[in-house]
Amino acid sequence: MLEQASAWLEAQRLKALSVPAVYVRKDGTQIPINVTPGRTLFRAEDQYGVTVRTESRDFLVAASELSDEPERGDSIVYNGIRYEVLAPNGEPVWRWSGAYHWTRRIHTKEIGGE
Repeated sequence: MLEQASAWLEAQRLKALSVPAVYVRKDGTQIPINVTPGRTLFRAEDQYGVTVRTESRDFLVAASELSDEPERGDSIVYNGIRYEVLAPNGEPVWRWSGAYHWTRRIHTKEIGGE
């Protein structure tokens, strides 16, 4: 029952909250995708014990839309702005969102226009 509810919720996210974007691999390959914008707040202590906060622009993407895993250096073009796939402090650049691995949460940083 929980899996069915999760599938329904994922379908609703895709239908009502997703917008078009383009995933660009490091080799220049462009893949049209649908994304749901989000954000993640990362916290880490520097060498002096000061907490440093970094916020990333995240994109939720259905796993079925990307055949390969996202990699550092890829980018997402959304709303005329390019976002590089990366994460601070040696964190992975993406993680699963949800228990059934239907959606990837990709961490990025804005790097400018198209």
